[in-house]
Amino acid sequence: MFIIMTAVALIGLLASLVYLVEFARASRGDALFLPASTGRARRARRITGMYVRGNDDQLVGR
Repeated sequence: MFIIMTAVALIGLLASLVYLVEFARASRGDALFLPASTGRARRARRITGMYVRGNDDQLVGR
């Protein structure tokens, strides 16, 4: 049982590190004064709060 819990924790840690690396790469190459060019850039902007909900529940730039 301990081995299974350790494996699940290790998989969760690796998944979060992969997501963090992807986020860092997308945010580094993103020019904030231009529209987001890729889905990765849009996701990074959404996570950091660059997009907010408008009146119609649409994501709009700040």
